[in-house]
Amino acid sequence: MPVGQNTAAMKAEDKINLLSYIVPRFGSDHADQEAALEAFVDGMKPTFSVIRTKCPDVSEEDVQLLGTELLASEVLIPGRSTREEFAAWLGALTDTEMNDILKARKRSKEEAKAELDDFRAERKAKQEAAETAQSKMQEQVKKAREERSMIFNPETGKMEPIKKK
Repeated sequence: MPVGQNTAAMKAEDKINLLSYIVPRFGSDHADQEAALEAFVDGMKPTFSVIRTKCPDVSEEDVQLLGTELLASEVLIPGRSTREEFAAWLGALTDTEMNDILKARKRSKEEAKAELDDFRAERKAKQEAAETAQSKMQEQVKKAREERSMIFNPETGKMEPIKKK
């Protein structure tokens, strides 16, 4: 399957995302799904070509990302769009609409990354706070051992003054 060859400019994480759309559809033994997979692969080059024509300033990486996203959303799902319907829809999209779709796709990725960064910062802050509390408690225990004047005597069950030597 030339999917790998046709998406050579895409980032690895975007390829993995694409695989999450494609891989579950293999081996379904449904003729419609097999036809959708074939339509996806067959539609890659023409879709990329249309995008390049309409959006000449878009990088090849983004052409492939946008093209595979559009194909996956419309062609890969049996019964959603035929090849002809997809081609007509793609042809009707303006460069602004394509760029908006691409920006939305990237924005969700950026938002997820920002959320992950926030989560990591919060987790680090909690870990540092726990370490600080642990350190403070250890210092208090050490100070208490050095300064205490009473100790529990397990034989008598009472607190008794410490006998200093």
